[in-house]
Amino acid sequence: MRATVRGVSRLDDLRRVEQALVRISRISNGRVAARYRTQRAGVVLSRPAITILTELRESGPVRLSLLARLTDLEAPLISREVRELSGVGYVRRTADPTDGRAGIVELTPEGRSAIHSYREATDEIISETFAGWGENDLRDLSVLLDRVSEDFARSPDRVERGLHSAS
Repeated sequence: MRATVRGVSRLDDLRRVEQALVRISRISNGRVAARYRTQRAGVVLSRPAITILTELRESGPVRLSLLARLTDLEAPLISREVRELSGVGYVRRTADPTDGRAGIVELTPEGRSAIHSYREATDEIISETFAGWGENDLRDLSVLLDRVSEDFARSPDRVERGLHSAS
């Protein structure tokens, strides 16, 4: 392990980055945070349901199999969540016009409203969290986090599972 000028190795820096990312993920995606956001939004949604509704908002109508790939959720979980979301009127399932055996899932106006309320609550929380940050710091963080997320999206394990191209 080679030390840098500061006396800290690259591996030490990478471990600190990983620890920070894990901590941020745990704090922001944990059950307590998700429950707080949904309560603040006035909607009742599970974490997988939030993921599904967000993806449908971004992607439009998709097959269940593609939805599973896009969300990185297991097919049985997708099926169960879509059934529940359909039951409360947030999504609609229809037959694929090109292949009647496959199902298409799409967001309903009610689902769009629910995920919009959730997004607004999340935006408010993020704004409150970063209230003390200056514009330049936020812009720099945004650029770096975009870079981090792109690098993670191209990570070998995701490419191997067909979740991102190796471009």
